[in-house]
Amino acid sequence: MPKNYTVVLDENVTHQPDNTETQNNKQESEIKAQVLWQKFIELLSDTLKPNEINTWFSVISPKNFENNILTIKVPSEDYYSLIESRYNSSISKIVDTLLGPEGKLNYEISQMGLFDSFDKNNEFNSDEKDIPAAEKKKNKDNSSQDGFLLNSSHPVSVSIKEDAGEEEFNCNLNQKHVFDNFVKGDSNELAIAAAYAITNNPGKTYNPFFIYGGVGLGKTHLIQAIGNEILKKFPGKKVYYTTAPDFTTQFTNNIAQSRIDFSSNKYGTKKLDSFYKSLDVLILDDIQYLSGKEKTQDFMYQIFNTLYNQKKHIIFSSDKPVSQIKGIEERLISRFQWGITTDIQPPNWEMRVAIIQNKFDESNVDVPEEVVHFIATNIKDSIRTIEGCIVGIIADSVLRYKGEINLEIAENVIGRVIGSVRRAKNISIENIIYTVAGYYKISENQILSRKRTKEIAQARQIAMYLAKDLTTLTLESIGLNFGGKDHATVLYSYNTISALLKKDSNLFNQISEIKEILKNL
Repeated sequence: MPKNYTVVLDENVTHQPDNTETQNNKQESEIKAQVLWQKFIELLSDTLKPNEINTWFSVISPKNFENNILTIKVPSEDYYSLIESRYNSSISKIVDTLLGPEGKLNYEISQMGLFDSFDKNNEFNSDEKDIPAAEKKKNKDNSSQDGFLLNSSHPVSVSIKEDAGEEEFNCNLNQKHVFDNFVKGDSNELAIAAAYAITNNPGKTYNPFFIYGGVGLGKTHLIQAIGNEILKKFPGKKVYYTTAPDFTTQFTNNIAQSRIDFSSNKYGTKKLDSFYKSLDVLILDDIQYLSGKEKTQDFMYQIFNTLYNQKKHIIFSSDKPVSQIKGIEERLISRFQWGITTDIQPPNWEMRVAIIQNKFDESNVDVPEEVVHFIATNIKDSIRTIEGCIVGIIADSVLRYKGEINLEIAENVIGRVIGSVRRAKNISIENIIYTVAGYYKISENQILSRKRTKEIAQARQIAMYLAKDLTTLTLESIGLNFGGKDHATVLYSYNTISALLKKDSNLFNQISEIKEILKNL
C-alpha cells in the first residue's frame, strides 16, 4: 500500500456503541464540516462557473471536522484524480482561507477504481498473471506517484474505505437516493411513473429512458433511485451510474494507457469496452457534456447498440431536451429518442413545502410551519438550493442559537444564499384585504362576498394573489380567510393575476402601489 494512503476500514465491522458525549461530539463535528463545506462552495463560486461546481463538486459530501482537518467524501478514485488535476490551485487557496496554514483537507474515497471489482469477476487480467510480483509492486508504486496528495503548501490526504468482506461490484450509486424520499408532485408525476415502471421490467419497458430538467430539480436523485430499486428487486443485476464528464475522462485516460502499454492493455479501451458492455443497467448523467466530443460519442454509440440489442437498460439525463443539445451526432440523438422522454419542472409552492418538510424530517429536526412556508416562498427554482439553506439553518440553530429555529434564522441564512428575501412576517391577510378594498374603493365585505361583478371579482383575485405572494400561509389557510374558499380557488386566482401581470402594465403598477402601501402599514 503506497504511503500516501490512509486505510479506513468499514465502520460497521468494528462498531462499538457510542455514549451520549461521543454521539454529541460526532454530531458537532459533522455539523461543523457541513458549515465549512458550504463556505468552501461559496468561495469556489467566485472562481468557477456554476456548471463546473454542479458537475464536479455537487456529489462531494462533508464527513467531519476534527483537529483542523476537514474530511470530505468523494465517490471514486477516478473522481478524486480528476478534481485534483483540474482544480488543485483553487482548492489550495480556499483551504488556506478557511482553515489557515495549519489546516488540512482529507479526501475519503468511498470505493476503489472503476475496474477493481470488475477484475475479480472477469478474466480480462490474464496478462498480469505472468508479471513477476516485484515488477507488479514497482508498477503499482509508480502509478501512485501521480498524486493523491495535492501539490500545495497544505497537506491533503486521501483515504480509501474498504469493505471487510469480499469486494462487490461498485454500482457508484448514492444509497440515499431512493423513491421513498423523492417528493412527488405535478412537476414530476410522469417521470416518476415511468421510473417505477422501469424497475419492474428493466431492459424492456421504456428503454432507453431520457429525462431532462433544470439544475437542482432532482434528476440525479430520480435516476439513481431507479438503479437502487432495480438492485433491490434484482440483486444479481449489474447497475452502474456515472456522469458524462467521468465517462469522457475514463475513455481518454484509457486511450492514453493503451498507447503506453499496448501489449497487455490492462487499462485500455478494450477493457473499458468490455466493462460497459457487461452491464445490465447503464445510468449516464448530464449527457449534454458529451457535446463536441466525437470520439467519446462514437464509443458511446457502440456501447448503446450492444446494450440495447441485448435488452439491457440505458438511462440518460440532461439539463435540456435532447433536440436542443448542440454538438451531439444525429445517430446518437435518434437513439436517445427510441424509448420515452420525460421532464422535471420546477416544483410549485405546495410541492416545495412538502420537500422542505421532508428534508427537516430526515434530519430529525422539528421546525415551525411558518419557517417551512417562508423557505418555500423565497426559494422557487432549485431543490439543491433548498437543501443548502436547510443545512445552513440547522447549523446556525445548533452553533449559535442552542437548537432553536425561527423566522429570523431562516431569513438570515436565505439572505446569505440568494441575496434577498421577502420579509412577509408583518403582513397579515387582514391588512391585505383592508388595503385592496381601500385602493379600489370597495368594502371589505364585498371582497369576502360571493359577488362576481368584474370589479369585485378582480379585487378579490388580487387580494388572494397578494396573500399567497406576501405571506407564508398555505392555500387552504388563505381560502379560509376569504370566506371559506377552497385551495383551488386561491390557486386559480394567483395564476390568473400572475398571467395578467406579464401583459398588463397598468395592473402591474397598481399591485406595486398596493405593496408599497402594505410596507408602510
